Amino acid sequence: MKTGLMTKDEINKRLEYEMKLKGESDNIRPPSFLTKKQRVFFEGIVNYLETSGILSNLDVYILAQTAITIDRIQTCETHINENGVVDLDGNPNPHIKIKNSYMKEFFRLCNELSLSPQSRAKLANMNYVAEAEKTDPLLSILGGDG
Repeated sequence: MKTGLMTKDEINKRLEYEMKLKGESDNIRPPSFLTKKQRVFFEGIVNYLETSGILSNLDVYILAQTAITIDRIQTCETHINENGVVDLDGNPNPHIKIKNSYMKEFFRLCNELSLSPQSRAKLANMNYVAEAEKTDPLLSILGGDG
C-alpha cells in the first residue's frame, strides 16, 4: 500500500483496480443454511454497509460467518444470564469460555468487514483523500476537468 500523496492518475488507477478486484455486488443474499435469526443479522449488516459500497458478492461467506457468530454470542449470553457465571460448586459457566472464543472471531470478522470504528475511520480518510485529490482547484478555476 502506498502512503503519501498520489497523483490523479495513481488515484484513478487504484480505484479502477479496486473495482475490478471487488467484483459485482448484485447477489448479496443470505445463504440458505442460515437460521431465521442469523438471516436477520446478515441482512442488518448488509443494510448498514450498503451506502459504503464496500460489499461485493465475494463477501457473502464472511457476512454469513459474522451473522452466525453474533447469533452464537447471544445464545451464550442468554445461557450465562440464566445460569450465572458460576454454578453451585463454584465452577465457571462453560458458556463464558465459548462466548469469549466467539467474541475473538467476531472482532476478526468485524475487521474483515471494516466494522470497527478504526477501520471505518481509515476508509473514510482514504475516500476523503481520493476525493480531495480528484479536484484540482486551479483546473476548476480555469474551467478544466479537475
